[in-house]
Amino acid sequence: MLIRSLVVLHALLAALTALPVAAAEAPDYFHYTTEAGDTLIGIGETILRQPADWQRVQRINRIANPKLIPIGTVLRVPISLMRTDPVTARVSQVQGEVSGERGPLEAGARIGSGDEVVTGENGSTTIELSDGSLLTLQPGSRLKVESLSVIHGTELQDAQLRLQKGRVESEVAKQRGPAARFRILTPTAAVGVRGTRFRVGTEEPGTPPGTTRTEVTEGAVGVEAGRARLELNEGFGAVAAAESIAKPVPLLAPPAIAATASLQERPLVRVPFAAVTGARAYRAQVAADAAFHSILAQAVFASTEAKFGDLADGNYHVRIRAIDQFGLEGRDADLVFRLKARPEPPFASQPQNQAKLRAETVTFAWAQADEAQHYRFQLARDAAFAEPVLERDDLGETRLAATEKLPPADYYWRVRSVRGDDDAGPWGDVQRFQLRPPPANPEPAKIDDKSLSFSWPAEPGQSFEFQLAKDEAFAQLVENRTLGEPTITLPKPDGGTYFMRVRATDPDGFVGPYTATQKTDVPLGKPWWMLLLLVPLL
Repeated sequence: MLIRSLVVLHALLAALTALPVAAAEAPDYFHYTTEAGDTLIGIGETILRQPADWQRVQRINRIANPKLIPIGTVLRVPISLMRTDPVTARVSQVQGEVSGERGPLEAGARIGSGDEVVTGENGSTTIELSDGSLLTLQPGSRLKVESLSVIHGTELQDAQLRLQKGRVESEVAKQRGPAARFRILTPTAAVGVRGTRFRVGTEEPGTPPGTTRTEVTEGAVGVEAGRARLELNEGFGAVAAAESIAKPVPLLAPPAIAATASLQERPLVRVPFAAVTGARAYRAQVAADAAFHSILAQAVFASTEAKFGDLADGNYHVRIRAIDQFGLEGRDADLVFRLKARPEPPFASQPQNQAKLRAETVTFAWAQADEAQHYRFQLARDAAFAEPVLERDDLGETRLAATEKLPPADYYWRVRSVRGDDDAGPWGDVQRFQLRPPPANPEPAKIDDKSLSFSWPAEPGQSFEFQLAKDEAFAQLVENRTLGEPTITLPKPDGGTYFMRVRATDPDGFVGPYTATQKTDVPLGKPWWMLLLLVPLL
């Protein structure tokens, strides 16, 4: 058959200039090798849209006799004259809101020439063409399939896709010869490729209107804007306007992602990374697959920390790239991370973080977590909990009274929730507290004929609040003083029973508890009539 003799001889793309030039585009040719019995008329009936166009083929190839062609002659046939057969592309991945001509799109749907695909702000989709090429349409994008076909009798694809707004990332299969074409059109430019990985963005938020940005991460592409043409090589990007293409610039280096981000234990995923010189912002994406064909979340960040919420526990891939002053996005940095944030740990309530306690025993308390059937508790003297001093694995209550006396030291404690199936969530935030000896009671009061004195143990730099009252509830205060020294001398009060207590304020401002209430009895003075016994009788 004639079709079996179709042989692709060479690629069409020639070297293109880097800046706007006026140049006539060379026509695309398909190369056909003749066999025994071939005539131009027969070839026209087999592979041309209009069989009568065999005469144009005759003129191009300078064939004297259309019915007598030597076997093995290589004929140049303009691609524009060749017959094509329509084909469809398959929607291989759908994430979030993605719609087509007839409503929401689902994975497995077929689209063809004239169809349009729109992604919502949290939607993305990957489309697989008949030759295996993949296009991932990013959130907030609109793409129309202008034409999608194959050269009649071959598997050589001719695809033209119009990106009306947003971004598309492409992995284009190597195009087998000049008859195979892949082009992405935008309102201001056209990008043609022969097998490469590249990105195209247009009419995006935060970028100048009427511009197209192209970034090549593998291979090369040809960019056209009006009469301007440019060959854009791997590792470079360029911005095109309606009639011009800016000079290519190197893509920014990938940012270094912190290795600590590989395990996430809170519902809000935080991914810190190093700054990239020349970056004005960063794009971060989270996907379920390493190829990022199923994008679950993405955002642009001005700082060097990406944050994502609303992800279920599981394994994910994060990809981050720097954005330069022109809006061109740099090379990717990838990291696999595991999210294990549930069941969420309870909020700690007592003792509070950085608390100072003057006691020998401590009571711990926390809030009730929704999914928790029970809790696990740890207390240690080091923040890494290398050697816990107290552990409990099956606490049904949200409170733990540590009855064992604890020596004065700095302590750390934490709690985690456990589901009924023994699935333990992450530990809660580590809480630190200082345990100091309880306040020592004042020494017994010293009473003489004119004064009442108290003193008590103290630490350097402490100040004190001293209270003396007539009742144990300290409602009837006799003295309430702030002191800089651990001692006080008062005028001797009237006889009776008195109650006193002291509390210390440390140099760091920590106010300790009151000491245990102490009672002292002040003897009654001698009645006036006893003085008469000392007066001599006259």
